[in-house]
Amino acid sequence: MDQYVVKSDIKEGLIALGLKTGDIVMVHSSLSSFGFVEGGANTVVEALREVIGESGTLVVPTFSRYLLGKENVWDRENTPSMMGIISETVRGLPGAIRSSHGAHPIAAIGPKADTLCSEPYKTGFGPDSPFKKLVEMDAWILLMGVDYNRCTIIHLLEAEANVPYRFLEERKATVILNGVVHPEGSAWEYTRKEGTVNDFLPFGRLMEEKGLVRIQKVGTGTQRMFRANEMYRLGMEQLRRDIHYLLKQN
Repeated sequence: MDQYVVKSDIKEGLIALGLKTGDIVMVHSSLSSFGFVEGGANTVVEALREVIGESGTLVVPTFSRYLLGKENVWDRENTPSMMGIISETVRGLPGAIRSSHGAHPIAAIGPKADTLCSEPYKTGFGPDSPFKKLVEMDAWILLMGVDYNRCTIIHLLEAEANVPYRFLEERKATVILNGVVHPEGSAWEYTRKEGTVNDFLPFGRLMEEKGLVRIQKVGTGTQRMFRANEMYRLGMEQLRRDIHYLLKQN
């Protein structure tokens, strides 16, 4: 039988991890990992916002595969997130801002949302992207019931290191921003070469061995939280030693 989880359980777990008022936190999540959550995704989002308060900023990935599909149309205001119901719930909050990158947009709510989301950026994980800003802002990265392979900010390391197994590709699309259609829109991406597969699990284990990751159980799910800048420093060190470090071996 699924474990029954209420908002206070989630808040207590977040506080035990060290999340506090005023923090910036990017969340990758799985609602089902908790067990049964009273109130569903809304409860999780409310718990997060209550812990970081009005001075904190909640960030989620709201990625879309529309630029890879037959439609090839992305509508910032209406295209749903494909990163789970918690992500989609944040995207739909009054006052939430979504960035304009067609393939890898994020959504945020809080004082830093405009800084993270309002400026256009060329590539999904490049040095001008919100992911690099999260590193510079000393943000937390929170994995709620998902493993390190779902931690998309790690792709920033590949872009920064200019790994040889990715290449810059322009994905043409129709992009709709605030109801205005841009038929010649596009999203530049560091596409992974055929035959290569990422594996971030060894890097996650290394971060845990180094004591960089805080771990807490909530319901049936495991929550892991670490600083974006500490992840960045360690990851770049590993890539300087082995440029293929973030690939699945063999």
